[in-house]
Amino acid sequence: MIKILRNIKKFFITLRNKHRFDSYIIWSMLILILIGIITQSTTADQDTFQKHLLYLFLGIPVFYLGYKFPLPLLKNFSWLIYLLSIGFLLWVNIYGSEALGAQRWIRIGGFSMQPSEIAKIASIIMLSTWFSARPIKKFTDMIIGGLLISFIPFVLIFIQPDLGTSLVLIAIFAVISFWSGATSFQLFLLFSPLLIMLLSVIGHENLNLGSFSVLNKEIKMTCSYLGLFSIAIISAFVFYKLNLNKKKYGILFLILFTSFSLFLAFLARPLAWNILKDYQQTRLIIFLNPEQDSQGAGYNIIQSLLAVGSGRLLGQGYKHGPLTQGDFVPEQHTDFAFSSIGEEWGLIGCTIVLICFMIICIRLLSLTARSNDSFERLLLSGIFALIFFHFSVNISMNIGLLPVIGVPLPFISYGGTAIWICLFLMGISQNIFSKNRVQAYY
Repeated sequence: MIKILRNIKKFFITLRNKHRFDSYIIWSMLILILIGIITQSTTADQDTFQKHLLYLFLGIPVFYLGYKFPLPLLKNFSWLIYLLSIGFLLWVNIYGSEALGAQRWIRIGGFSMQPSEIAKIASIIMLSTWFSARPIKKFTDMIIGGLLISFIPFVLIFIQPDLGTSLVLIAIFAVISFWSGATSFQLFLLFSPLLIMLLSVIGHENLNLGSFSVLNKEIKMTCSYLGLFSIAIISAFVFYKLNLNKKKYGILFLILFTSFSLFLAFLARPLAWNILKDYQQTRLIIFLNPEQDSQGAGYNIIQSLLAVGSGRLLGQGYKHGPLTQGDFVPEQHTDFAFSSIGEEWGLIGCTIVLICFMIICIRLLSLTARSNDSFERLLLSGIFALIFFHFSVNISMNIGLLPVIGVPLPFISYGGTAIWICLFLMGISQNIFSKNRVQAYY
């Protein structure tokens, strides 16, 4: 046995030295994939579990493709990849298959493809290409081009509706813009209207300013207390950051900014809010107090919290979680896979998952900082944004810190397109690592 283990170790060392993989990222990814296999074996039915294994098996050449793909070719064909992703999104919005209240999938034979997943990688490549040639030097540089590139897929994905994936695109744009030269305050100022609109629809309609009619449809001007509080905090921060008290028209600018923010807040529900399906609206309202609808919209969150909490330190054991085995947590093989890990493997299992994701993210950031090529650097920052957003939001959903917005857990949740995209991006990261001109690190 000891001799076999030594041979396995020798094989991986040889493989690492030959291909120059970042061993920390590779081992963390393999551990997460193994945890995903164990989780799917206990949460999914036999057919779904076999498909998950097939997706992983087919993901091996996908990872290798990313590892060997010529990066200059990826940059040269970025516009084609981006336009193809837009074409797929238009196709799915017209002819796509509907499931769970959303039209997100294209069925090809016995498999389903999710074009929004392809849009993630297309946006990363396109934004990296654009900003590597046009670094951000002023606020308008960020808006002209970069924002337009992200805006089209954002709208097409948002109307499916798929709130989680559309927010991923915003995170990717923000991180790539930051590494391209945008300051934190510029990003805050750009996204503050979206933040205000988002916070204004979380919670109940606490403030009602009446209604008006447009095309025989009543539009209610409502806002939550959380939205009003966010406006006050953001306006005060803008006032402080821009030193408006020292400028001639500073107070006027603050009044206009606050008024515009209030306008957005009160229009958020009747405009952006009505685009969402009823179940998505309910999720945004209910997550702050899921007990008020424990058998309806709050059921998923409550069951997930019970599952994670019941695991305690060491967990209930493999296939011994009563909530997991009793299918009390809906979608536990996709969005709520982490709750199953918490119940059956406890705090220890959850900690291992968190450590693996943090190692991957830290190594990606480290390689981003060390890369000499601007395109490769922005590409890595986009990969970091995708992985970090997915795991942090998914885990926050499972423990009730964020609304349920349908974001899978990378390498663990079931889903073919999502798994392949993550593996392809990890392959690209190793591609850049192996060719990086700075000193390699292990």
